[in-house]
Amino acid sequence: MRGRSGYAASKHALHGYFEPLRAEVRSIGIAVTLVRPGYIDTDLPLRALTGDGRSQGQRDGTHPRGMSPSACAARILESIERRREEVVIGGWETYAVSLKRLFPRLFARAISAYAPT
Repeated sequence: MRGRSGYAASKHALHGYFEPLRAEVRSIGIAVTLVRPGYIDTDLPLRALTGDGRSQGQRDGTHPRGMSPSACAARILESIERRREEVVIGGWETYAVSLKRLFPRLFARAISAYAPT
């Protein structure tokens, strides 16, 4: 999403860490579940930083329409109990995962035109 490159990079770093970790610990019975949350109704946008390091100080239009934190937590716990390797949690925005995998050029055009409201 535009304006969230640092946030997006940190999410990608988690994949880079947890994918090999999962392979390393599987033989000793440890499962790793990578959670990919979509829009969750939190105050994260209020605390997000702008390019000059100041707090954004306002909510964007996506998070209030997002899943409640308690519903998200329940889905995470269920996924861990089922030992799922990866889970995408959220609403309509989670379809972007499939769109990116199936139609990467279309996804790139669509996401570059999108601006948080």
